[in-house]
Amino acid sequence: MKKAWSVILVIVFAVFLCGAICIGVGYITGADMARITSVLEYSPVYSYVQLLLQYWNEAVAYASQFI
Repeated sequence: MKKAWSVILVIVFAVFLCGAICIGVGYITGADMARITSVLEYSPVYSYVQLLLQYWNEAVAYASQFI
């Protein structure tokens, strides 16, 4: 099980590293973050993430009533 977690962590680290490199190259080549976010806003994945965040915030607000 310990080996499985180390493999998972290596994969997660590789994904974050690849994303950081892509963002860095985008900044170097003169990319504008507003353009990137405007493209993501029309992505179904972005809509799904926004919906999940909304549900999370509602769940936290509901759970905080009982604390």
